[in-house]
Amino acid sequence: MEDLAKILLLANCAVNIPLALASVIGNALVLHAVWKTPSLRSPSILLLCGLALSDFAVGAVVQPLFITHVLVKLFGSFAVENLVNNLYNTVAFSLCGISFFTIALISLDRLIAVVKPFKYPNIVTVPRVVFTLMGMWLLFSSIASMQVWAVNVLWSTVVLVVFCGFCISTISHVKIYRIVRQHQNAIQVQMQAVQVSVTNAINMTRLKKSAQNTFIVYLVLILCYSPYAVVGVTTFIYPSGRYLPRILVSTIVFMKSSLNPILYCWRSREIRVVVAQTCRPLVFWRRNVRRQIHPANQ
Repeated sequence: MEDLAKILLLANCAVNIPLALASVIGNALVLHAVWKTPSLRSPSILLLCGLALSDFAVGAVVQPLFITHVLVKLFGSFAVENLVNNLYNTVAFSLCGISFFTIALISLDRLIAVVKPFKYPNIVTVPRVVFTLMGMWLLFSSIASMQVWAVNVLWSTVVLVVFCGFCISTISHVKIYRIVRQHQNAIQVQMQAVQVSVTNAINMTRLKKSAQNTFIVYLVLILCYSPYAVVGVTTFIYPSGRYLPRILVSTIVFMKSSLNPILYCWRSREIRVVVAQTCRPLVFWRRNVRRQIHPANQ
């Protein structure tokens, strides 16, 4: 392998270390916030926790395996490289697929909330969400295991899953946008005529904000996955020299797991407050340690 390619791969590994730490810490704080606050344990927030859990696993498991995979590729033997490569691909396909499809479920959840706001609590319940998330984890783990015995089938399945998830998310957001616009126009007409429907206006504003939050997470996913998709299509047409580009754009995919906790805290005041309360004692502890080490500077 050329020296420039080695330097790029090693630099890419170095970039993944802080990204992995940010993903683990950020998503752990979000999960802790929901665990600590019973009022946050609604079905929609539990779906968000499913996404945070998969992103946490990406930072804790996939990215360390990714770094190991690259280092073994550069400095290890072929036998070890093949073993690490199979392990990395299996776990990565599983968790990235779970993350991708969880966002599709979140989009579908928001669509149901907008289309059937009164029936939503009976349709989307906590047990159903938990059951769906558990089934999805088992399904994608089984699909990813095909890396060992049916690679061609695995790639076909991955393409199908990505296509289905993309269609579900896109169609859901398009329908949400249209319905919200229709409701807003109807509410404006009612308020101008009778000066009522204030409750409907408040509920629609809340649902609109929730849908916007979901759309932002979906948009970040598209932005992070698009370079990998482009490289995948390009290397399928031109197979030579595909390793380096695929490794580099994989880091952009992993970046999504680090960005999502920031989005949760930015868009959700409840999560932001609990995360801030969790981090505040750590900041005070750090200041106290500094005062004990450098008392003369205080």
